[in-house]
Amino acid sequence: MGKQRRKFEVGFKKQLVAEIELGRMTLSAAARQHQISASVIKRWCDQSRHGGLETGPSVREKALERENRELKERLAELYVQVEHLKKMEDYARRRKSATTSVITSQNLDQFRKGAK
Repeated sequence: MGKQRRKFEVGFKKQLVAEIELGRMTLSAAARQHQISASVIKRWCDQSRHGGLETGPSVREKALERENRELKERLAELYVQVEHLKKMEDYARRRKSATTSVITSQNLDQFRKGAK
């Protein structure tokens, strides 16, 4: 079974890098004190200089953002459907009132009743 990797918080990494860069502690002393490889600490220092130690969104935040985006897309689809149904209802209402309110040659057969 392989060796388990330790994970360090970004705050700890930034604090350790700051102590080294301010000269409060040497790279090798920090490595010995925290039992971390000097190459790992050096990589953290390089990442810190290039802005790579910034915290990114967590897995949970990413999942919530994805869910939020999907819900917004679904809401937009439903909004379009509601608007379409409103237009259809309005069209049906106008069509019904146009065909029943005035007798025209087109709807004359509708209103004719057989002679008794």
